[in-house]
Amino acid sequence: MEMRQLKYFVVLAEELHFHRAAARLSISQPPLSSAIKHMEAELDTLLFERNTKTVALTAAGRALYPQAVRTLAQFDLACTVARRTGSGVLGQLRVGYTGGMLLRGAPQMVREFESVLPGVEVSLCEMASAAQADAIAHRQLSGGFLHAMVVPPELDFITLQREPFVCCLHASHPLASRRRISLRQLAGEPWIIFPRHISPSYFDAVIALTTAAGFSPQIRHEVTHWVSAVMLVAQKSGVAVVPQAFAMSRLGDVRYLAIQETASQSLAHFVWRKDDDDPVLQRFTRHVRDWKPAIRVRSATTGRSSAG
Repeated sequence: MEMRQLKYFVVLAEELHFHRAAARLSISQPPLSSAIKHMEAELDTLLFERNTKTVALTAAGRALYPQAVRTLAQFDLACTVARRTGSGVLGQLRVGYTGGMLLRGAPQMVREFESVLPGVEVSLCEMASAAQADAIAHRQLSGGFLHAMVVPPELDFITLQREPFVCCLHASHPLASRRRISLRQLAGEPWIIFPRHISPSYFDAVIALTTAAGFSPQIRHEVTHWVSAVMLVAQKSGVAVVPQAFAMSRLGDVRYLAIQETASQSLAHFVWRKDDDDPVLQRFTRHVRDWKPAIRVRSATTGRSSAG
């Protein structure tokens, strides 16, 4: 049975007049009569009692009518959902983020996107950068706000921020009153750092900085969140190197100093799969790009980077 036939039945059941029902359907009367006869033959029961003067629903017709109305309404809803999803105004996204992205506008981007498209829901999932890249590649996340010096080739990205690392010291540290230091001055301090398997880019960046300063850090504490690193510094548990954005966080009694060894920078990206054709995700990536001018965008078609 076709939806067209079901619609014909509902209209005739409401009009109980073939001529008026046909006019309402913008068809001639013969196709309507033929459709009803085919329905009755398929169901092996009469739906209408009709003669030259009247048309009336049979018991079977009366039983079918409310079910047919609900079926047509559900079908219309399904079509609407499909159209809105296909146009990117309805759907869901699961987006990863690192703690540092809370200081770079990720929640604001999501909130503004949802305010423009109330039919879209974006769920944020805190996850380390390396884990995000893997989850995106395996379609467990739609995209992610993460830190990385190198983005895997199967992923596209928008670079949101490029900023230097700064040294994070407790306010009572003898060097905390300075504006700039060499990391060589912290060679004997206990260091707080991300393990490499959690954030390869951050670990490599810190090691590059300390190597440039001529020493290997004495790693005392390992963390999985930027906030944890800062709060450990606030508890006088060691020193850390963090992205400059944390200077605005006002977390704990700490000070942030510029680093003389500036070979490494922190790169913040929004990342997604090159082959993801989800219209909602495509809208979201445009929103992210427009929300803050991108530093660098890699083309999904060429794989090359260009100024954004």
